[in-house]
Amino acid sequence: MLNNQVSKAVRLALMFGAASASVASMSAFAADEAEKVERIEVTGSSIKGTDLAGALPISVISSDDIKKTGVVSVPELISQIPSMQGFTTPAQSVGGGGAGVATANLRSIGDGYTLVLLNGRRLAPSGSGSSVDLNSIPIAAVERVEVLTDGASALYGSDAIAGVINFILKKEVSETTVSVRTDQPRGGAESYSASITTGFGDYDADGFSLVASLSYDERSALKSTAREFAKTGFLEFEYDGQNYYDINGSSNAIPANAFVDYKTTVDGKEVSKLAQLNPYLAKNGQCADNNATLNSPLCSYDFTSTLEIYPEYDRKSFVLQGEFKVNDDIKAFASALYTDYTTTPRIAPNPTGFINIPLDSVLYTNYVKPYLTEEQAANATRFRATWRALPGGNRSSEYNTETYNTILGLDGVLFDTIDFNTAVVYSKSTRTEDVKNGYFYADKFVDAISSGRVNIFLTPEEFAQDQASIDALEAAQWRHNSDVTVTENLSFDIRASQPIFELPAGDAYIGYGVEYRNNTYALTRSAENVADTQFGDGGGDFDYELERSSYGAFAELQIPILENLSMNAALRYDSIGGVEDNLTSAGKVNEDESDTTYKVSLRYEATEDLVFRASYGTGFKAATMTQIARPLSAWGVTGDNYNCPVPSSDPRAQYCPPDNMQYDVYLLGNKDLKPETSKQHSIGFVYSPSTELSLELDYWKVEIEDMVQTPDEAFMFQNRELFDKFFVVKPDRSDSTSQTLALVQGSINIGKSITAGYDWKVTYRNDFDLGTLKTTVQGTYIDEQEYTVGGVLPFEWATSLGRYGVDNAVVFRNIINIQNVFTHGDFAHTLRWKYKSGWTDAEKSVGVGSIAFPYYNKDGSLASTTIQRDVPSHATVDYKLDYTGIESAIISVGVNNIFDKEPPLSLGDPAGHLVGYEGRYYDQFLRTFYVNAEYTF
Repeated sequence: MLNNQVSKAVRLALMFGAASASVASMSAFAADEAEKVERIEVTGSSIKGTDLAGALPISVISSDDIKKTGVVSVPELISQIPSMQGFTTPAQSVGGGGAGVATANLRSIGDGYTLVLLNGRRLAPSGSGSSVDLNSIPIAAVERVEVLTDGASALYGSDAIAGVINFILKKEVSETTVSVRTDQPRGGAESYSASITTGFGDYDADGFSLVASLSYDERSALKSTAREFAKTGFLEFEYDGQNYYDINGSSNAIPANAFVDYKTTVDGKEVSKLAQLNPYLAKNGQCADNNATLNSPLCSYDFTSTLEIYPEYDRKSFVLQGEFKVNDDIKAFASALYTDYTTTPRIAPNPTGFINIPLDSVLYTNYVKPYLTEEQAANATRFRATWRALPGGNRSSEYNTETYNTILGLDGVLFDTIDFNTAVVYSKSTRTEDVKNGYFYADKFVDAISSGRVNIFLTPEEFAQDQASIDALEAAQWRHNSDVTVTENLSFDIRASQPIFELPAGDAYIGYGVEYRNNTYALTRSAENVADTQFGDGGGDFDYELERSSYGAFAELQIPILENLSMNAALRYDSIGGVEDNLTSAGKVNEDESDTTYKVSLRYEATEDLVFRASYGTGFKAATMTQIARPLSAWGVTGDNYNCPVPSSDPRAQYCPPDNMQYDVYLLGNKDLKPETSKQHSIGFVYSPSTELSLELDYWKVEIEDMVQTPDEAFMFQNRELFDKFFVVKPDRSDSTSQTLALVQGSINIGKSITAGYDWKVTYRNDFDLGTLKTTVQGTYIDEQEYTVGGVLPFEWATSLGRYGVDNAVVFRNIINIQNVFTHGDFAHTLRWKYKSGWTDAEKSVGVGSIAFPYYNKDGSLASTTIQRDVPSHATVDYKLDYTGIESAIISVGVNNIFDKEPPLSLGDPAGHLVGYEGRYYDQFLRTFYVNAEYTF
């Protein structure tokens, strides 16, 4: 049985990060009580032990640490870790994708390279790969988080190239704790949360323990107009003493733009020409509100002003976890997690694209014809318009994700020497997408516009007074279930460790295990979706029912070479089964793949205070099931506008949209994809001269080859000759009677990446007469980051380190967090400073002057120039006060982003929606006050 005092000391050491620090007093005490100390398993090794100063860099975030951060959810917690960069956030749903999903991403290598575990085992992914939606994990039930910032494929298999993040749920609670909280930013995004956690039984005394936790939290939406930095896509700014502007708008305007094809004679030959105009502009000499024009007969609509830049959500979670004594050596354990997460992203109102309207329509007769020349009116052959359906509301989809995760297992000792752990895991995620507003039946919508019942040439104010137009638009709304996505993970594993022989420096241990895993991914469209009745759908999407099984076996050796030098060596073999298409007759789409990975790590205790550590290993990552098995599928439109990529002599040129427009996009799988491979190494030290001071520094490097890449759309348009076969003529989704040039994007094994840097941490404790101050300074410095441009041979290298890269991303060279916790009497003050270094913005062509007063060239054209700004560094400060003077209660008040620091101006536009700033990297809530009350009984 456990010695409670030693067991508690071990747990406390873990919670305060001693898993990566050498604490001499603890090691000596543990040695004296060796036979009484529980051997524990820490993320990154299969061998249970008592030595807390391991050879791998592991950070442990305790439940108390989580409270100090002042966050309200697991995704927010992850964003506080300096080594996390480039993860998916709910803000990225603004562009119409993402479904509110939040992921983890170590080193900015990609969220598919960071393995997320719950109690040491995998969860069902959010898609066909391995990325886990962190929204499924309730923060109220988390006991601690272990972050391994080193590759671990040799132990965990595929997807652990960058590292592992392991969420450990609470296992033993003797009291009941109720907690309520509210967060109040200004102008929206208010949040409310409540949780209750209780427990029954003491494992040591009663032979069982049960923990139950129920939590609920919700957040309202945040509109772009509630933030000065996000309210418009019409940007005006100063750079090097000169005024500039950048209009990020859409030709799908309100009131609508008009396009009339007509015949004319040039040099004795009949040719077709295009007349372009905005009737409102032609009549009034200026565009309507939220529109702009510059030296053009058309108006550009500021759709950014309609956005919700952070979606609303609510989450309900229930966790039940227990341990049960089988005998003195073996215990059974079980856990069940259920999460119901609903989010409703609302994006810009529906654009019509080019919609055909008859020449005998009242819209043409009343609004367009009066502004045509006699020749144009007499020889008109076709009339089209581009309109933004603002009166129909924002495009809104509700995503409801239900997640179940169940673990049943045994843990204990066999034959007095073998520590073992085995479990069966079943995890399931079901995401339902229901369209709520802003989408239309194609036939009803087009007919309503063509007939003039919906008057697209009215201003929004005029439209609101036109009941006939309102009724016709409402009658065309398409509100149905779109699809249901189900992912499942069924796995079984058994792992064990034991001493195998004795050396002069101590016992050598071996860890070993096997794992079987079956993953399924199914997407089922609703009948209404299959019917392709939605405007702009145009078909081309498919149902999926994909399945893949894999198994692996590993062995790990821990050898004490000298009294102060030990080595761990791990070897793993994995077989990744081919993807099975269970829905069609395709059967097995690709062949099985297998790989063997290894890892060697060393730990050298130079003195009682100084430990050096190093590791080298290999890894691999299998392509996702849809990357392999996806048929040619419709996938929205390009994120930016482009001119026709093919020359006018090319027969496909006639199908290009006129001017600078978005193009339809299709995705296609590749059955010949093979697993990516990697090499990673690290070296560092931990110096702890006293219990008051600890210093850690690790250098790491990750190299990946055969990366599965989808060529960047902008690069494909700029280098069409390299991707000529990917530009195809397809039916126009806005008008099935027409054809248009579209882009096909498919995945290929043709990438490489290299990322290297330093993780560091300093912890110092000061004891004063008034109280105790604990200071933690930690950060990540990226020294090298480069990757090959997607789909290009010979390799063309690029970087996003300290700059806006061709991958439309930024990797911050420096991220630093400083936390000071001052405790005195019944009070604890926490002051946090979070810093991100500056970077070089995207190169951008901008206008000179202002929108109201632009500069012109001598020939009368608008003056423009290309600039590349430097985005400054950014820092925010948070403060939190905890009061424990009321018996059994903790009252906390705090303010995040005390100085109301806004995101800096950025001209990069990765998603075509968040304009003028980077919502992926910076706080959009700004100054936020919160209150939390916790009561235990």
